[in-house]
Amino acid sequence: MSEPVTLDVAAAYDVWAASYDGYDNPMVFAASYALSQASLPLSQKTCLEFGCGTGRNLAALAARGVSNLIGFDLSSAMLAEARKRDASWTLFQADMSAPIPLPDQSADFILFSLTLEHVAELAPPLREARRLLRTGGTIKIIEIHPFVSLQGISAHFKTPDGAEITMPAFAHHFQDWLGAFDQAGLRVDRLREWQAADLGAGAPLKIQRRGPAWPWVVDWTLSPA
Repeated sequence: MSEPVTLDVAAAYDVWAASYDGYDNPMVFAASYALSQASLPLSQKTCLEFGCGTGRNLAALAARGVSNLIGFDLSSAMLAEARKRDASWTLFQADMSAPIPLPDQSADFILFSLTLEHVAELAPPLREARRLLRTGGTIKIIEIHPFVSLQGISAHFKTPDGAEITMPAFAHHFQDWLGAFDQAGLRVDRLREWQAADLGAGAPLKIQRRGPAWPWVVDWTLSPA
């Protein structure tokens, strides 16, 4: 068996982009399920996703009556897949660890989903999200559960020819999250830890075989402090 190949984040997702939505990824299932269960009054709102990937979450938000969808990603190939979904979305390439080229108060709702594991310092993107959030808005973060990431589990995949691709990832403790929220001027309105038993009868085998108490994702709902 060949050794895993480690690529930088953008290069890894460029390789993964074409097969990403069809990949048997239990973490993506868990995050998508958590988002589907969220009570979000988004009709006629503007929504922004940090690390929008192929646009699967943007499509889910569009189904809720969102009037304006904005997304950015580090991977140009992932953005190309997102553009295939809907040409009306505002999509651009950017690094969430750097200033985002959007004006203050650009969105009513901001989403991070399975992206912040690739960021060493949580505070900079969260400060940008706080800057871009409109008065009365909400930020939702759905990310790999700390109990999982601290075991060394992170985003990885196999190519069609069987090569295993890994990429840089950072395990964040709960205290890291709380400290970053404080630095960014955000407060926690709700927190849910999604275990396998919470993910519905249709959860794939990869989720079920970990056992009902396995914590897949952590789901934060935030607002300005």
